[in-house]
Amino acid sequence: MTEHDKTVLQQISDVAWLVHQGPSKLGILNKDVQEHYTYITGKELVKFEDKDAVVEHFGNLNLFTEVVDTPTQTSEKIFIKGYEVEHENPIIIDSTHPDYRDDLPVYAKVAGKGIYYAAGYYCIHFEKGWKKSRGPKLATLLRYGYEGPFKTELEMRQRLKVLNKDKRKNDRT
Repeated sequence: MTEHDKTVLQQISDVAWLVHQGPSKLGILNKDVQEHYTYITGKELVKFEDKDAVVEHFGNLNLFTEVVDTPTQTSEKIFIKGYEVEHENPIIIDSTHPDYRDDLPVYAKVAGKGIYYAAGYYCIHFEKGWKKSRGPKLATLLRYGYEGPFKTELEMRQRLKVLNKDKRKNDRT
């Protein structure tokens, strides 16, 4: 196991830690009033009798002495069809998925929820005017109308300025 793969704890309260391994967040470790520990992931719940059992489970003898202050950061950006994704660990909706859209870079934050987002920057046409958005919900784009996606905030802002100028001109006539 390399230093990068070693399991480390990030303390979030007196009795709770985020469990990290490399750039990944594995789960949460909690300590109860009897000094027992519970490790919670999205898939399982593991109970430990004491601190030694926790150390043995994760295989890091210095687990509680080398607690990190900040989470392990990854500067890796994720792109779909060339558009930057707003959220961490997206579930990309590809052409084999029934909700795939050829015209938009669509992804989900959580599998199986049916809530989709669009990567990139957008101008959304709300009733009172055009508004900017980054990584909006797909339902919002479809409900109100939009222009985009844009690859950069600057591109989106330039187009937004023109759209709102045109809207004000049309509202006066």
